[in-house]
Amino acid sequence: MASIKKIYWDTCVWLTLINGEEGSKKCEYLIECAKKGEIQIWTSSLSLAEAYKFKCDGNEKQLEADKDVKFEEFIEQDYVVEVQVDHDIGIMSRRLCRQHSKLKKPNDGIHLGSAVLNNIDEFHTFDRENLIPLNGSIKRQDGELLLICEPPEIPLQPISPQMQLGLGEHNDQ
Repeated sequence: MASIKKIYWDTCVWLTLINGEEGSKKCEYLIECAKKGEIQIWTSSLSLAEAYKFKCDGNEKQLEADKDVKFEEFIEQDYVVEVQVDHDIGIMSRRLCRQHSKLKKPNDGIHLGSAVLNNIDEFHTFDRENLIPLNGSIKRQDGELLLICEPPEIPLQPISPQMQLGLGEHNDQ
């Protein structure tokens, strides 16, 4: 039996979902898939602090204060895996920042380091400036290349049992 697909969400994906911004329907669909056990959503504990205020794709974004609790409740769900920032992730972050000139922010390095060390299948972000250009250039711990992309468009058909088992991959790329 195939393992559950692990999808990592950068902070800007959480903000898009919670603030109801353009692209939030794609995020809502993935939350529903996660609730059904079809995928797991991973994120760094850094997102809890970073959502206060940061730049994503050149735009300043932040979580509205009245939505803090909603965000915290999302992170605590069984279908979300919270990655703690530890020594190994700190080292990986620094190394990734040195290796990739597009990676200008250590916080982005922490998110990518979290994905690399946990062999994440897909890294979702809306950061077209700094993160998406790194698609296919970063190796996970298992040696496979990390897919970095925006959350995919909502499929027109429900996920079939074959797709759940990895026999008929749905790929919008």
